[in-house]
Amino acid sequence: MLDPALAVTNPEATISATAPGGFRGLYRAFFDHAEKKRRWNVVDGIPWDQVKHQAVDEDLVEILEAFYSVEMYLPDYSAKLIALNRQNHGMAWFLTNWCYEESKHAMVIEEWLIRSGRRTPQQMEQLNDRLLAGEWQLPFTSTRRMLIYSMMQELATQLNYVNLSKLTAPAGDAALQKLILLIASDEGLHHKMFVDCVKEHLNADRAGTVEDLAYVLQHFAMPAHDQIPDWKRKGELIERHRIYGGRQFVTRVLVPTLKSLEVDRKELQIGRARSDS
Repeated sequence: MLDPALAVTNPEATISATAPGGFRGLYRAFFDHAEKKRRWNVVDGIPWDQVKHQAVDEDLVEILEAFYSVEMYLPDYSAKLIALNRQNHGMAWFLTNWCYEESKHAMVIEEWLIRSGRRTPQQMEQLNDRLLAGEWQLPFTSTRRMLIYSMMQELATQLNYVNLSKLTAPAGDAALQKLILLIASDEGLHHKMFVDCVKEHLNADRAGTVEDLAYVLQHFAMPAHDQIPDWKRKGELIERHRIYGGRQFVTRVLVPTLKSLEVDRKELQIGRARSDS
């Protein structure tokens, strides 16, 4: 379990935390935009009457279930990330809101799996019990490295959902398409918020932040795969359908993120050399 002292003693947690701008300003802008433009709900936000039974290929249903499984570790993501950022007002409040939005993702996927007849309520309960029996651990213990990790992971997650939507579209299930694209939109805006927060760190300590960026990239892996039952086969399905893999990570996640941060390859290489020394 995370040592609560990390959140108290880590000096990164206080950077720009009480300034009118900084993390609090970023979170307020994020929150106001979400309230005005982006809130959706599981009951009324999806055209459930347009669910189609047996229209989607089973491989794609398994992939969606794999994404659901990753979402189901939210109790670990939320508890550990909020504790790590406990003294940073803006980040702690953002992560609380992030947890609310992420909780809808698992809920809406489970709803579709059951309404479409692809899984029974009993099957979902059995899966949930297996997933919640394990516990996800932080891959990094510093606030800044976890912020960088989350930034990369959210864009990779959006890419997973966007690419899945392209494969499920021919089935003509309007409910499934709507929920996948709503989730993808959330993930993209979460990524943007994390990018803006990493920029705060770059402004305060560029060399140290780039070093952490290089370190995280060197050790990056998507979350919870070690905990999810039968992940090896599910991961192979995802790669075989060209939804996500190493090439997609470089071209669709790493390159655009470095561009957003205004960090070039040369600077990243220097940072990696420092993190290796």
